[in-house]
Amino acid sequence: MGLKFTFLGSGTSQGVPLLGKKYPPEYLANPKNHRTRSSIYVQSDTTNILVDTTPEMRIQCLREGVERVDAVVITHAHADHIMGMDDCRRWCDILGGPLPVYASPATMELIKHIFFYAFTPVGPIPRGYFHPDARMFTSKIEIGDISITPLPVPHGRMTTYGLLFEYQGKDRFAYISDAKTVPDEIIQNLKGIGVVVLDALRPQEHPTHMSLSEALEVRARIGAGTTYFTHLTEYYDHDKDQANLPPDVFFAWDGLKVEF
Repeated sequence: MGLKFTFLGSGTSQGVPLLGKKYPPEYLANPKNHRTRSSIYVQSDTTNILVDTTPEMRIQCLREGVERVDAVVITHAHADHIMGMDDCRRWCDILGGPLPVYASPATMELIKHIFFYAFTPVGPIPRGYFHPDARMFTSKIEIGDISITPLPVPHGRMTTYGLLFEYQGKDRFAYISDAKTVPDEIIQNLKGIGVVVLDALRPQEHPTHMSLSEALEVRARIGAGTTYFTHLTEYYDHDKDQANLPPDVFFAWDGLKVEF
C-alpha cells in the first residue's frame, strides 16, 4: 500500500452547509459542497494515524471504513478539532489498551482539562471507556513506520501545529489546517515538497485563517507540487471555484484520498 491519507473532513468550524440557512438546490446537489470539520486519516503498511478528533469523527470513520487507529495527533484544542475525542474509546477496545494521544504541552494541558475523567481517572479505566496515553511533543515523533515533525504556526492568539510526514526516509507531505501565516523558517523546511495541504478558509481575508490568495502565496513560496486546500467555508462552490485554480491546486472534499 505504501503511504496514503484521506480527508475525513474538509470544512470550517461550523461545517457546510450552515445550520438554519437555505442554499440553492444546485449547490446542495454537489456532495463536495457538504463539508464536515477538518481531519485526515494517514495510513502506511503498518500504521494508522488520526489527525484531530472532530465532532463528526465517528460518522467520518464509518463513512470511510476506518477499522483501526494506532495513534491520534492533535493540532490544537479548538472545539472543531477535539470534541469527538471520547469516541476514541472504540480504538482503545480494538487496541486492547490505551491509545497514544500526541499534542504539544499547551494543547495537552487543555485536553486534559476538558477530558479530565479520562486523563486523570479515579481508579482503573473499565474496558469500553476512553483510555488515553498522553504523549507531549516538542520535536519529531515516531509512530510506527511514520515520522512526524511538528510545525508551529500562528492561529489568532493560539499557536497551532502543522505536521510534516516522513515515510521511508523521505518527506512525503505537509498538513497545515489552521494558520494565519506560515513562518519563513517553516517555508524553508518545506521547500519543494511534493504534496502540501493548506488552510484556505475563504476568498475574503480573515483574522486567524489564510484566505485563498494568502494560501496561494504560501504555496508559491514553498514551491510545492500538488496542493490541497482545506478548512473551507460555504463561500466556495466546489466545481465552479475549482475551475479557477491553477494546475496542481485543488479544493479538498470529504473522502478525497491521496496516495504516494
